[in-house]
Amino acid sequence: MRKPLIASWIVLAFAAACLAQSSGPAPAENPAPSAADVSIHGYGDRDKTCLAWTDRCRACARGDGDTISCSNIGIACQPAEIACTARQAEPAK
Repeated sequence: MRKPLIASWIVLAFAAACLAQSSGPAPAENPAPSAADVSIHGYGDRDKTCLAWTDRCRACARGDGDTISCSNIGIACQPAEIACTARQAEPAK
């Protein structure tokens, strides 16, 4: 009679421990991007005539179909102000 009672107490203690660990708020799945990430990736939307731009750490370029691709940031790079490095050719007059 004691063994089933002890076993049920162990199961209840284990269940309580599991519930106590998972009772906190769930962490955000995707953290909000920092202002620096938004600015380098959104620069092409602000300046449609720019075909390529950089912050001296990452380089972005506008491809076919207005798609934008950017390189990864270096491990110890400190981003600078974003500058356009290539523009669309002006139509001949």
